[in-house]
Amino acid sequence: MGLGPSTKMTTLHHYNCPVTQTLMKDDELELCGIIVNGVSEGFDDKVYSAVRTGEIAEAVRADGAIVAIDGWGNHHIDFVNIIEQLGLKKIPAIALSYIGLQGRLVCTNNYVDTIIDFNKNESGYESCIVGDNNLTGFDAMKAVALLKNKMKKWNKKEADKLGREFTIRKLTRKNYRINEAKIGDKTSISKSILTVGNNITEVIVNREPKIKEMRIQIIKPREHHFFVNSNLDFMPIACKMLGKAGEGETAVLSGITAMLTGVEGESGFQPSNIGSSEGYLDYQVKYNQAGTPKSDDFILHIDIIFEKGEGRTAKGIQAAHRAADYVLEEIRNNMISMPDTPYTREEFNDVVKPGRKKVILVKITSGLGNMYDTSIFPDQPGGYIGSRLLMSTKNTPVIISPCQCMDGVIHSLL
Repeated sequence: MGLGPSTKMTTLHHYNCPVTQTLMKDDELELCGIIVNGVSEGFDDKVYSAVRTGEIAEAVRADGAIVAIDGWGNHHIDFVNIIEQLGLKKIPAIALSYIGLQGRLVCTNNYVDTIIDFNKNESGYESCIVGDNNLTGFDAMKAVALLKNKMKKWNKKEADKLGREFTIRKLTRKNYRINEAKIGDKTSISKSILTVGNNITEVIVNREPKIKEMRIQIIKPREHHFFVNSNLDFMPIACKMLGKAGEGETAVLSGITAMLTGVEGESGFQPSNIGSSEGYLDYQVKYNQAGTPKSDDFILHIDIIFEKGEGRTAKGIQAAHRAADYVLEEIRNNMISMPDTPYTREEFNDVVKPGRKKVILVKITSGLGNMYDTSIFPDQPGGYIGSRLLMSTKNTPVIISPCQCMDGVIHSLL
């Protein structure tokens, strides 16, 4: 038990995190940070990680917490331990998880009293459709409303005087619209047209011995009725223009999303944890979710053919994500200057709000290795290269700022 296709939070989902955005926009609350907490294998490590999470929340003087998780079963042990540690620190928590009929808690405690179930499937069971049981903006709004009520019940008093708000970090996303995408001889961006060079796959495969072959194609909007291998991730195509992660300016290509899939060449094994998601693309993805493409997006499809056995090893899955990032880096190199491509702006601010209740968001993510891990702080927004795997840090909790979350510092290896 752990993580299936319909519940997983892709890199794109973290980049568009509904809970982070809802909390950032709330005038009554101060989102003082996000704790990224990887699921551990051993029980002692689970307890250690939960205790550290409670201590971090207490250290930032959190008045309340929202705990969100994209797995179940074994994941729920970490989930209930964290909620308990927050409760012992007098920090009320609202929980978000897939439950349905299949994901009912394997354990609990007295502090686990408010869970929002984001099961969306009528059957109440996990499906192999990516995004089918995803956490949504409506789920996030319910969580915030319930947390406000719960903090009042726990006698979290309002400050006597509200102070003046001030911004400590600003992030601007410049969304450059892509109206056409195609494969060509050389990667370029001109007049809202993206051309992806077909000459890079051989070079990348030669770098990665775990990979037998790599194919790239552009999928046009709504032309999705064909077979694809199991989904490994959806990612934004973005690069830093100014500043470091979580501040300055980030360029993003809108109207196109990167999709990573894979299969073992010899055995035909589809990489998976609980159910693989291979099949007809129009049946295997629920579009217009935080973690999936819009229905009218172009899709840059990067398909990995693994060497024998490598679709079920940590090193093989890491190689696939690294290979995809090499492809995106070719595009990023052309995003530095796009003078003839129009864009819209999104502004995100980390704001100190004296006198408001301080809230922490806890994201419980995969941390067990193989295609079941999470990495943080890549070189580029939503990327993989340069990042650190949570498993390699024994899932010690890491705190990031809201703007860092919205700037793609969390990458899912799923």
